[in-house]
Amino acid sequence: MNKDFSHKKLLSFDTEKQIRILFELASYIEYNRLEVSSTQFLKLTRYHDDLKLSESEFIQKLSKEFYKVKQLDYQFQIYLMNLERLLGQSKKEYDFLVRTKDTDNTPKTFPIVCVLDSVRSAHNIGSMFRNAECFGVDKVYLCGLSPDSKHPQVIKTAMGTSELTLSEYIKDAKVCVQKLKDDGYKIIAVETAHNATILEKYKPDNEKLALLFGHEQFGLSLELLEISDHIIKIDLSGRKNSLNVSISQAIVLNHLTSQLG
Repeated sequence: MNKDFSHKKLLSFDTEKQIRILFELASYIEYNRLEVSSTQFLKLTRYHDDLKLSESEFIQKLSKEFYKVKQLDYQFQIYLMNLERLLGQSKKEYDFLVRTKDTDNTPKTFPIVCVLDSVRSAHNIGSMFRNAECFGVDKVYLCGLSPDSKHPQVIKTAMGTSELTLSEYIKDAKVCVQKLKDDGYKIIAVETAHNATILEKYKPDNEKLALLFGHEQFGLSLELLEISDHIIKIDLSGRKNSLNVSISQAIVLNHLTSQLG
């Protein structure tokens, strides 16, 4: 990040080049978790000041998001996501995306909660928040080694859904599951166990469901499987016997919510 473009030089570039310069600098700031007082962040501020009078609607939208940033937190992630979205997309594609007002939809919810026990990847957790919100899950419980909803990578991958979905951290998954049992939830473990029921053959009644998802490599513990009411798995045809945990969650939620109507 040694390049430092003058006001005149920055304005001489086309919009795509300007956006790429902003993206590379912003990505460097995020990766190194630099403070807003850092030289690189001050340079990014100067670039936006230089581009204030840009006629590009894209640059104007970016600047509007950037000037909301007070520290390297949630708002900076939104700014960076806008940069990522712009890169490589045509104006027509971008206009289509920004006209889609996700928050105008009236959400439909189901009596389903997800318990994520030691899902260690913040990227996976963010994706699972997004799945949960999209499929109308009531709440997400984070247990064990799972990062919480405030983790920067969770926020980035969740794309705002970690703020829209109720969540709670309970360190011991067994305590969490027992609490849900006491509250009348049917406990459904999603695991590639030999005695698991194929997902398509599982038909939920009109009951509250708690879906358990475990560690990316080791899955759910034996203790959790033993206290579960049912164990289900996705029927696969390839050589690998499992999918990424966030993809598995999406498939399971799609099946169950379609069954629940």
